[in-house]
Amino acid sequence: MRQYPVWRLRHSGDYDSLVDVVLANRSLTREDVADSPDVLQDPFAMRDMDRAAERILKAIRERERTVVFGDYDVDGVTSTVVMLDFLDRVGVDGVPILPDRFRDGYGMKPPGVRRALEAGAELIVTADNGVSSFEAVDAAREAGVDVVVIDHHHPQERLPNALAVVNPNRADCSYPFKGLAAVGVVFKVVQALSETVMPGLERRGYLNSLLDLVALGTVADVVPMLGENRLLTRRGMQVLDRTERPGLHALKGLAGLGNRSVDTTAIGFFLGPRINSAGRLASAELALDLLRSRDIREAARLAEALNRLNTRRKDLQNTGVAEAEAQVEASGLDRHRMLVVKGADWHLGVIGLIAGRLTERYGRPSVACTEVRGDGTFTGSARTAGGYNIVEGIFRCADLLTEYGGHADAAGFTGRTEYYEAFKGRLEADADRLLSEDDLTPQLVLDALLRPSEISLETVSALSALAPFGAGNEPPRFMVRDCRIERTAAVGKGAHLKLALDTGGPVCDTIWWRQGELVTELSCGDRVDVACAVEANTWNGETRVQLVLEDMRPAGG
Repeated sequence: MRQYPVWRLRHSGDYDSLVDVVLANRSLTREDVADSPDVLQDPFAMRDMDRAAERILKAIRERERTVVFGDYDVDGVTSTVVMLDFLDRVGVDGVPILPDRFRDGYGMKPPGVRRALEAGAELIVTADNGVSSFEAVDAAREAGVDVVVIDHHHPQERLPNALAVVNPNRADCSYPFKGLAAVGVVFKVVQALSETVMPGLERRGYLNSLLDLVALGTVADVVPMLGENRLLTRRGMQVLDRTERPGLHALKGLAGLGNRSVDTTAIGFFLGPRINSAGRLASAELALDLLRSRDIREAARLAEALNRLNTRRKDLQNTGVAEAEAQVEASGLDRHRMLVVKGADWHLGVIGLIAGRLTERYGRPSVACTEVRGDGTFTGSARTAGGYNIVEGIFRCADLLTEYGGHADAAGFTGRTEYYEAFKGRLEADADRLLSEDDLTPQLVLDALLRPSEISLETVSALSALAPFGAGNEPPRFMVRDCRIERTAAVGKGAHLKLALDTGGPVCDTIWWRQGELVTELSCGDRVDVACAVEANTWNGETRVQLVLEDMRPAGG
């Protein structure tokens, strides 16, 4: 039953205000989570912003054909759409190019530059890539085409020889907030450009209209929900609630969101995966077209296509995860502090999801690789745990790889198949050296003991002031002691566990995602401690408080 060996309460005493306890646990104040425009930083504080703005303004004045080279995930697609939307607004011929996950791999490469030149590019602007595109940038320069790189991935020791590299994570960039998603960085570029080309009132309304896209990319890319990201996402979700983009309206309907207010959960679990499914299994241009569409019927057709792809993605992911877990169980968890697995035919579009699920289940950095290309290479995706910086670990294996890049928490790479075992061994040894067993002991951190009287919609409303939640500002989690199980059921085709719990107040609806098999281990009358979040759940027009379980143990355990 129990998943986490250690539960740790950050506040174990009494309290007057639950909100203040949660804020203190995160070293935040009420001012930190206030919806204040003062959080927005000056875009020109970012290194090379002046150079980027000057070159793009030249393209605007001279009506130069501008290629926007994006990426195939939600952050990359929304970044591309934001830049194209602005170019359309100011009368520039913007041409999108998105790499194909299967044919091109990640980022701009020389063949991508050739595509841009064939499209008549007079300027190339990257969106969510480019900081490692050394050969591609050189190829563009040799052809006489300037490149402006807009990216947020951690650079290597050198930067590409572009006209401008706008990236808050450059070592020489003093921009005060480093956690922007790529769509946030693109938004800052548009913010800078709009100062010159738009009058004040128009500018403010236009920038606000882009924030639904910024919220989508920011939440889906799991960047820190702190600083500027909080304001951009909070405002963006308000715009998303009433979005005028037909594609997003159609997708919300198919995702079952209807008229429900959009929050980070809705983006992360319902909208984001559907948008991502295009680049994972087919072409990211489907998602690009959906977000750019102004035709209701076309938008409905594209949303249906993404919904079908997402269903197929789930099937491929479930198959791959089962095979990966079988490999882990067969080799044993005790051999190394990192899990590295490889499937002969795992779909390229789901290997990141497989790695993420392994990390979630086993609490270790995980790498999932596949040889599905059939060209003598393996491609992998990595997710971290225990504080291990996964992209630095990948960088230390650079001589065994042909491509690599990413963040501290997630990375991707490609290498020759003959080097796979050497790569696997070196990465495992690196994690063994840097991680202790204590680092990898699954630990559930809870904010406080929740009193039965606080399991209410009023508590949900009070805590909502701390939203949006995400990395660095996780949703509050609590312990509720000595609950009596009143009813149990497996729902969602047996995948999830639904309970009715007597917490000492009214009997409370409770859900535990992906734990449906536990229905045979629990009985009415059992007394348990639960670790949970508290949320509002609306069903058949009635809104009630619901506990969402993270873990359970026998009462007093």
